[in-house]
Amino acid sequence: MLTTLMLMRIGGSSMSDVSVETEGLRAFGATNAAIAGDIAGAGNMDVVASVSAMTPVFGLIGADYLLSFAAAQVLQARDIQDLSDKYAKLSQAAFSSATNYDVTDLGNAGDLGKAAGEIGGVL
Repeated sequence: MLTTLMLMRIGGSSMSDVSVETEGLRAFGATNAAIAGDIAGAGNMDVVASVSAMTPVFGLIGADYLLSFAAAQVLQARDIQDLSDKYAKLSQAAFSSATNYDVTDLGNAGDLGKAAGEIGGVL
């Protein structure tokens, strides 16, 4: 079993003095949810309309360019959606963690209160 001293030597922490501000964690989650929405909105593009609008300009001569442009647009839209999804998952994890910390803290407080009541009753 690793002791606190051993953990400190290897750069770790025993996590014995953890304090979490769950409202701050929820604010972090809300901020990341908003960022996810903003990114998703920025990536909400109509690739077909973009390519269709450019087709008359480039005609047959620019068909290769338009094909490459369309492929790049599709990849960009996918990458933007992936980034938005990552922010959304980060937000969900923050809210879930805040709830878990609150539930654990309330459970521990209840257990301590019960133990304190039993000690007080015995004395």
